Amino acid sequence: MDGDTTTDNKFKKAFKGRDADKIIYLYKRFMHEPLANKAHILGQQGATSGTNARAVQSTATKRGTAKGVGAINQQRTVDVIFDDPAKNGKDLYWDLYAAWQKGELIGLWRVDLNTLHGTKPNRKVQAQYSQSYVPNLPNTEALGGIVTSNLQFEVNGVERALNSDENAFELNEADFEDGVLDDLDKYYNYAHPSDIGTENGETIDKTVDDDTIEVQDTSTGEDVMGPAYKVVDNTNGSNPTSNPSTSDTSSGKSGDTSNTSPTV
Repeated sequence: MDGDTTTDNKFKKAFKGRDADKIIYLYKRFMHEPLANKAHILGQQGATSGTNARAVQSTATKRGTAKGVGAINQQRTVDVIFDDPAKNGKDLYWDLYAAWQKGELIGLWRVDLNTLHGTKPNRKVQAQYSQSYVPNLPNTEALGGIVTSNLQFEVNGVERALNSDENAFELNEADFEDGVLDDLDKYYNYAHPSDIGTENGETIDKTVDDDTIEVQDTSTGEDVMGPAYKVVDNTNGSNPTSNPSTSDTSSGKSGDTSNTSPTV
């Protein structure tokens, strides 16, 4: 229009969908586990879905139909893909089986990594919380495949997602087990030859977070430390200046440390 100098809304915002692969579920058997335990990833992440429903009552009148809504009813469905439990580690399948057998309520968090913000180690992410039952625990044991269970969690009461100001609740990075926010897309860490092998008849994996080890900068060709590497004073017994990947003591871990199974 002539004379109109307004530039607002001149260009349409580019569309970007909400990434479904960044929705993950965590759980805690709060009726069984110690208060200090953090939430555990609900298996390797398969497809997830949920329903938020209210019963609708319809009453016919002479001119139209009057409707009213009833109580909230919610379900959360997670296709849980079970990983092989580490020796003496938490077995996710039996953990869920025990909750199913005992009829326990479990804490369930629907975490939206699309909303991850802040900087390590104080990042935050939006998360919905419910107390839910596991009424059914089916097993799918495909020929040549791995064990999965398509679990429908029945929400007891109403899931907590927004406060009274309609603002979303959040989890802090400290609420997650170590490395969860970074390692969701990693099946294992980078290894040097001396990190992996057999010892006394057992397979040993001494790898550490591969964001802490030395790498070559692909732009400059220089050797640099990973973004998560931090220099620690040697006086406290740590080993900050050597390559963390070559020393088990630098990570404070021993034995099989690469397994991503949730642990108590």
